[in-house]
Amino acid sequence: MIMTRSHKEVEILILKLEQSLREAMLWSSFAPSVEALQSKLPFALDTMLFEQWLQFVFIPKMTEIVNTQGILPQNMHLLPMAEQCFGAADNQSAHMQVIKQIDLIFAIS
Repeated sequence: MIMTRSHKEVEILILKLEQSLREAMLWSSFAPSVEALQSKLPFALDTMLFEQWLQFVFIPKMTEIVNTQGILPQNMHLLPMAEQCFGAADNQSAHMQVIKQIDLIFAIS
């Protein structure tokens, strides 16, 4: 199923993602180091946990795009990484459901 997306829809999903990460106690009080944030690997796998990448890279970047009405990216593919990092047992959690919605809304053919 491919969904159309608007900046408002993306904003709502990003807010839901933040809320669900907080509720799951996956929200950090401390930012990663500058070096960690400069990772060149996808999802900063070498320097951060996936939830840290969501919090400190993905959410701020998407918020900036929404706030400036910038061009929304296509084909996120966050779910496979989330499944690998959070595990299959976490598949029905609120944050996994939001990540699924984000992937669906960005699935452009």
